[in-house]
Amino acid sequence: MKTFQTLINETLAAENLEELEAAADLFQFGIEKGYYTKRQSDEFNTTYWKVKNKCLAFELSEEIKGNTLDLITIVTNAPNEIKDNKRELLDYVNGRLKALKGKIKGIK
Repeated sequence: MKTFQTLINETLAAENLEELEAAADLFQFGIEKGYYTKRQSDEFNTTYWKVKNKCLAFELSEEIKGNTLDLITIVTNAPNEIKDNKRELLDYVNGRLKALKGKIKGIK
């Protein structure tokens, strides 16, 4: 079994959702076998969502023209229930961008 720090480093290096889900499966296996603690579980969960939000934002940036940092922020603040449905997430992000355009003149 991989050490916890090695697993975290590999999770942070994930370049797409498939790699991220593979790391999550490996972590789940480690949890089931009792290799990781509750604190490590919390840390992995935080890392997982950080990377997942980034990957989702990069996927959406192919369809939505906008600042990638803005997209990451919007995806991070989106409800977790819609993050597994790309269409719903895309609609949510487009709605937030339209709302921001009305409030901030610098966003085009």
